[in-house]
Amino acid sequence: MQNEEIEVKFVLDDLAAMRQCVVDMGAVLKTPRTYENNITYDTAEGRLRQGGRLLRLRRDRRNVLTYKEPLPREDADFKVRQEFEVEVSDFAQAQSIVERLGFEASMRYEKYRETFTCEGAEIVLDELPVGNFMEIEATREQIRAITAALGLDFADRLRGSYGDILEAVCAAYALPLSDMTFDNFRHLTIDLHACRLT
Repeated sequence: MQNEEIEVKFVLDDLAAMRQCVVDMGAVLKTPRTYENNITYDTAEGRLRQGGRLLRLRRDRRNVLTYKEPLPREDADFKVRQEFEVEVSDFAQAQSIVERLGFEASMRYEKYRETFTCEGAEIVLDELPVGNFMEIEATREQIRAITAALGLDFADRLRGSYGDILEAVCAAYALPLSDMTFDNFRHLTIDLHACRLT
């Protein structure tokens, strides 16, 4: 499956309040709060990340292998990438295939995700070890409309990946971490507003 993924993220200071706003807006729960284990892969030289590409294996209620790459022309307002995604039956075997093709695990990150839909748009609420986020994936017009309806300032949007967010957190707090797991951050309190998130 191939499609154009258009999205933005927002930092959430009050996840419960935003969840209520999403429900009040008329969004419908698609997937209840679910734990995710994500592993991203790259070459030893980091060629994928350098090219703005992503190879990821995710386990939640399914096992999904995803590849994303940027469009030839960058969008200054939104994160836009081509996305190729396939469900796999065996997580461990998929790991073995990816590794035998010459890729190695570059980052592991965990989160809890709750997914809503609203007139074709997808709104997700993510709880990560470093803080909470909302991701809106839709058309450009829908994203702007949903942002306004939820009382958010479009200027506060983030276009970076969770890998970029981990990098910014580690830089701000001088943390020698390559994985964003709940165990790694269990004794740390992170102020996302003190980090240079983009």
